[in-house]
Amino acid sequence: MELDEMKTLWEDLSGKVENQEKIRKEELMKMTKKQYQSRLNSIYFPEIFGSIVCFVYAGYFISKIEELELPINQVLAIFNTTVMIILPIISLWTLARLSRWKITDESPSILVEKFKKDKVFFWKFQRFNLLLSGLFAISILPPLAELLGKKDLILEPTFWLAYVPLGLIAIYVFGRITIKKYKRSLEEAQQLIEGIA
Repeated sequence: MELDEMKTLWEDLSGKVENQEKIRKEELMKMTKKQYQSRLNSIYFPEIFGSIVCFVYAGYFISKIEELELPINQVLAIFNTTVMIILPIISLWTLARLSRWKITDESPSILVEKFKKDKVFFWKFQRFNLLLSGLFAISILPPLAELLGKKDLILEPTFWLAYVPLGLIAIYVFGRITIKKYKRSLEEAQQLIEGIA
């Protein structure tokens, strides 16, 4: 009888230990998921804010396009409006790709592989976005100057020799800072996923 009691006691104890390990693992996965989402949120919030700003400006250009008299400014306004609508949508879509998996449901090694693939796609888009921002910064000036009643502004040499280069430098510096911040957040997110593998 003592052997049976010991066997039952051992099975109960073993079951409790397995249960505690399962609970710890579930808690670890929940905590990892929360930290992972937090890392992505540090990218989401600036992107959402930037998207809202782009959509507001796109709406402004759409509402004012009839006021543009010069055909080249109309073409540039249409180009810039298109850019201000499409780029934020693609940017948010690339971020959605990074957060689409359920960390608790997928195998960690498969998750790491998918994350790395989507991270590469995200970086390619962000580099393209940075290059297009320079072109956008120059192409938005003529229609904006006309809408503000300063058509002659773009004919002044100081405008092209001072304001445009300073604007491009500001875009480059801001873009580098943003990409550095995004890179750190994505590296931390990847380390979290690799930590559960």
